[in-house]
Amino acid sequence: MKINRKYSYIFRMTLFAVQIILFTSCYRQEIVLDRLPANTPAGSEVYITGNFNNWDPGDQRFRMERGNNGVYSITLPRGAGKLEYKFTRGDWTTVEKNECGYDTPNRSLRYGEYETVLNTVYCWGDTEPMNCIQKTLVINELPENTPDTPVIYLASTFNGWNPGDFKYIMQKNSRGQYYITLDKQAECMEYKFTLGNWESVETEPSGNDIANRRLCFDEPDTAYVAIKAWRSTRIKTLRKVTLVISSLPEETMSGDPIYAAGSFNNWDPGNKWHAFKTDDSGRRYLTLASEDETITFKITRGNWRSVETTLSGKDIADRSFIMGHADTLFLKVDRWKDR
Repeated sequence: MKINRKYSYIFRMTLFAVQIILFTSCYRQEIVLDRLPANTPAGSEVYITGNFNNWDPGDQRFRMERGNNGVYSITLPRGAGKLEYKFTRGDWTTVEKNECGYDTPNRSLRYGEYETVLNTVYCWGDTEPMNCIQKTLVINELPENTPDTPVIYLASTFNGWNPGDFKYIMQKNSRGQYYITLDKQAECMEYKFTLGNWESVETEPSGNDIANRRLCFDEPDTAYVAIKAWRSTRIKTLRKVTLVISSLPEETMSGDPIYAAGSFNNWDPGNKWHAFKTDDSGRRYLTLASEDETITFKITRGNWRSVETTLSGKDIADRSFIMGHADTLFLKVDRWKDR
């Protein structure tokens, strides 16, 4: 009996010691958000979400307190190990974005490494970027065997290494140099140049592969590069057409974005690269480039709920156009599906 009491006492003391160690090894972490985008809606509530609350973007337990100085802060419950988190204004449509409105990686820290961690939000998911960081790539040297009127593409981590992506065609400036201006999508990107396919990717003069080029957005805003050789000079034949919307439904608002979704962009109804622009007369237009002989498409306002329909509200067949048949195609949109 005495032996049992002895072991019981030892067990209780050991358990108590373990609890003390666990308690003292857990840290309370203060998170401070000291700067928000200037276009943050007035009176907004800001939340922190992460691996500590199952990534609930509007968890009232983790609504940050706004001080008199406009700084938001919160002290998280005790924890240990790695903390991952992001900021929102209550749901995932308002989650923080980078300077140009692109998704950002999860923020991370280790409990107790710093008592207080300062953070800045540059953009929200439902607001326009205000200070987009851009970088211009300029090719200042081309191989001698470059075609007379080349179409040079940028293949990179930004476009899934697509060697013939029409959204990443280099433009030609007045000095005859080819260039492209890129929004910041990540801190750095890797890339190579092609003539439209991997058979024509840039190489060493010997024909050997080159390492991926690397571009970081914390460097000067213009980078100059030289291409030494092409693996092949077989190039794509591009055809272009300008879509002009001559008539829109009366319910269309002046600020409504209009998009083309089709075979040229995997039927993405709100692809920003295929948004119509507005000319001086107020007409919407979009210039498309494709190597396909025929393109099919529909007009939307950014999603399939707002796709064009017949006057009676019924679905319409995909529009079709033979590239090269004409350089301009005039369109009439009768009705939107949601109006």
